[in-house]
Order: sequence, then C-alpha cells, then structure tokens
Amino acid sequence: MREALFYILILWERFKVMEISTKAQDKNNFANYSSVAYRVWPVFLLAFIRLFYVSIFERALSNYLYFVIDISESTLGFISSAGAITYIFAPLLGQFLTNKYLGIRSALILTSLVTPILTGAQILYPEAWFLITCRILLGLSLGLFWPNCLSLLSKWQKVSSIEKSKKNFALFNFSWNSGFIIGLLVGFVWAFSWNDLSAMVISWLLSFFLIPVSFFIQKEKKIETSKEIIIYQSEDPLSHLDIEEDLVINSNTPMIAYPVLFSWIGITFLAISKSIFIFGYPVLLKAFERPSYITYLVQGGIQFMQLLGLTWINSMKIYNRKLASLIGISVVVLVAFTIFLVEDILYISILTALVGLSLGLIHGCGMKIMLEYGTAENTSKYSTINEVLIGVGFGLTPIIAGYAVEVYLYGIHVFLTFLGLVVFIILIFLSRNVKRENFHNEN
Repeated sequence: MREALFYILILWERFKVMEISTKAQDKNNFANYSSVAYRVWPVFLLAFIRLFYVSIFERALSNYLYFVIDISESTLGFISSAGAITYIFAPLLGQFLTNKYLGIRSALILTSLVTPILTGAQILYPEAWFLITCRILLGLSLGLFWPNCLSLLSKWQKVSSIEKSKKNFALFNFSWNSGFIIGLLVGFVWAFSWNDLSAMVISWLLSFFLIPVSFFIQKEKKIETSKEIIIYQSEDPLSHLDIEEDLVINSNTPMIAYPVLFSWIGITFLAISKSIFIFGYPVLLKAFERPSYITYLVQGGIQFMQLLGLTWINSMKIYNRKLASLIGISVVVLVAFTIFLVEDILYISILTALVGLSLGLIHGCGMKIMLEYGTAENTSKYSTINEVLIGVGFGLTPIIAGYAVEVYLYGIHVFLTFLGLVVFIILIFLSRNVKRENFHNEN
C-alpha cells in the first residue's frame, strides 16, 4: 500500500507545558477508579473478525486482478490505494460523526453493517472504476472503526492498573494480528485447493459476523478518572514536538517522555515500508513466474513476525523501546538493500517474511507513545492523527510503487533504503534526550 515521498524539516519554538497538580487522591478513591468495569471482548473479537476476512479478501482480490485478469501494476496500485488514501481523511470525518452524532457504540455498529455490503459488491463487478468507488466508501467506513477502537483503549487505560493496561494493549494487538495471520493461512489453503475467486467469496460471507458482535459493545458511561496530574498544552499544534518540555510523567503514561513526533514519523515509515514489501512481493513473484498462492504464506509470515515484535516491545523497558525501534528501522533498510542486490526469489521470500519482526518493533513503540499521549490528555486526537498517518503511508505508496516497478522492478526497494536512512537519523535526533538514566526508577 502506499508511499509518502516527503519528510519535512520542522522548525519549532519551544513551548512550555504548564502543569497543575490537584489534591492527591487517597488509596480508596484510586481503588474505586481502578475497579470500573468495562467489556473488552467485543472490541477484540471485532478486530479479529475484520482482519481475518480482510486478509483473505484483499490478498485474493489483488491476486485475481493481477494474475488472472492481468491488469497493469499501475492500475493495481490505484485500486489498492483507493481505500487507504481515503483513510487519510476518514478518521477526521469518523471522529466528527462519532463525537457529534453517533457515539462509539453506534459508530462501530454502523461500520459493521456497511462493510459486508461494500465488500460483496466488489466481487459482483470487478471493473477498476467500480472497485475504486467501493474501496473509497470502505475507507470512509474504517474511519468509524479503528480510531474508535483506539479511543476505547485509551479510555480503559484511564481506569486500569498498569498491568491491566498492558494486558489490554497486548490482547488488542494479538486480536488483529492473529486474525490477519490465521486468515492468510486459511486463505492459502483455499487458494491452493480451489482458487483466489473462491477464497474471495468465502471470506466475504465471513464478514457478516461483524454485525452481531458489534451489538455487544457496551454503551458509553461517563467515567470519573483520577486527576493526580492534569497536563495543559498550548493551542499550537507543534507544542508537543519539543522533547525538552516539562511534562510530568504519570506512572500510567511513561511513554510521554518521548516526543510525539517520534511516534508520527515511526508510524508513517512503518506504513510506507510495509506497503512496499506487500505490494512489491507479488510483482516479483510474477516476474519469476511463481504461483500466486505463495503470497498468502509470505504475507502471513510478515504478520506473524510483526505480532512477535509487537508482543516483545510491549514487555520492554521504556528506554529499550527506543533502541528496538531504531534497530527495527536499520533492519528494514538492510533487507530492502539486499533484495535489489541479490535478486533471488527464495531469498526475497524468506527476508520479506522475517522483516515483519522489525515492523512490529517500530509499530509497537509508535503506537504506545500515541496511546499514552491520548491517555495523559484525555483526548482522541492522537489516535486520530495516528490513523491519518497510516492512511497517508498506505494510501500513497501503491500508486507511486505501481508506476515505479513498471520502470525498474526493484525501484521501490532502492527508495526504501534511502528513506530508512533519513528516518533513522531524524529519530536519533528527536530522541536525544530520552536517556536510560531518566527511567532509573522503572520496575
């Protein structure tokens, strides 16, 4: 999926964050806050079902269009990008509708209702213009899904212990990643036994399970939360870019020691690099005249390794997450560099699958920073920005990649090599004040 060809050098002035400490809550009050009940399983199950069916349907649709109908790479790029590029704006629209009219529960029900309809329509009439239209509408509907799931995670963190918050975060990552992985493995069996079209139809039928599960989402309750520290920020959108801000770090939100720009750049690079590997692999597979069903296994490998990376980084100490993210970027650069040097399909297949571990480390660090900024300030704006950046990365990359591979088969891997080096340098600079000694009291 997609590529954003710009990273901007940002000049900012230093904005001091004013903090106010209210009266400390006594232990009984804190216990009351921590015991607030909330139902997590419908959110995790929705994430699993959505990614299970999507992983099969998207892979099968791309294979069917590219290997059977034989559309060009540039056309495939536009079709692949349609939903994701719409998602650049969808979280903003989705959060407006959620906050103004729907509420989180109704928003999740609505997106679960329209998803099977728009998915099935793509099977009935696989013309490029119609596919793009359906995928644009699907992209808009996703603006009601992922940002609201992330908002719920942030809300739950406000009333949970550190251990429970970590468990929720790990289970959410496990839900959508395991859905993606299992879906791709099942899709491989279906495509190998029958064909990609059959896999598409069966996965579409499975998408209807989203509807009943969505009705189990709890109605929102106004939850009173502990206010040991209230963080006020200036109205300027750059106010959190300076890592020397005087933020007082709550024990539930230690990752706000990182600049939020560290998260934004990391998440954008994750989307671009993963999109390049996923879009580029079938192109290389076709060039080497290998069967399309192998794509399910390699993409499943990427997701499995990404799940390991996400789980691993969630158990790391705060400073070590910085090192893991930087190492992850270095490995992505090395893999992209060796792919266009070696030009061997077996080597490319193995490395493409294994690079998921690095993507998981990058994703986990960036996502934790974003969620804890949202928790500290009791706002959904960071989760919304996170989803917009993912839309930019996954939305623009296939369009550019589609044209690039028509010129030079390994052009996108050359680009990723240089982009990764630039991102690595920028993140080292941004995190220069995030030092091990700052977290000497960490358990």
